[in-house]
Amino acid sequence: MGLKTVVVVALTLFTCAAALSQGPNARPQSWAGCERFDGVVTPNSLPIQGRFDPLYMMPGHTFKDGVPLISAFKPGDGNYNGGRWHLFVLKEGVDASKYAGACRVEDLDVNDFQATDKYFTCPLLPRARN
Repeated sequence: MGLKTVVVVALTLFTCAAALSQGPNARPQSWAGCERFDGVVTPNSLPIQGRFDPLYMMPGHTFKDGVPLISAFKPGDGNYNGGRWHLFVLKEGVDASKYAGACRVEDLDVNDFQATDKYFTCPLLPRARN
């Protein structure tokens, strides 16, 4: 396992642990089609069986409005797999600032991201409107 993979796994576990320490209402945010969602943190790791949606992340950086994740699919989309994710992270050497305003997968060059060995569940929920 390379150093970057170890760092990504550690950051993912740290993020989940931090969210869980916030209590039952921890809601990490994701963009999907420029619609903002809250996630339900479930600390788990799944075997590579069944269907997963790609989830994009830039460790140490965020997308539009400080949101850390982008999904290709959301609840209501025919291809949404209920919050079953395969995590992709920005490759070393790629300038993360070019994605600072991204809020949908179409804003990304997916070739700038690499697959990890992280498969997990984190269902998306519509955000409460104030």
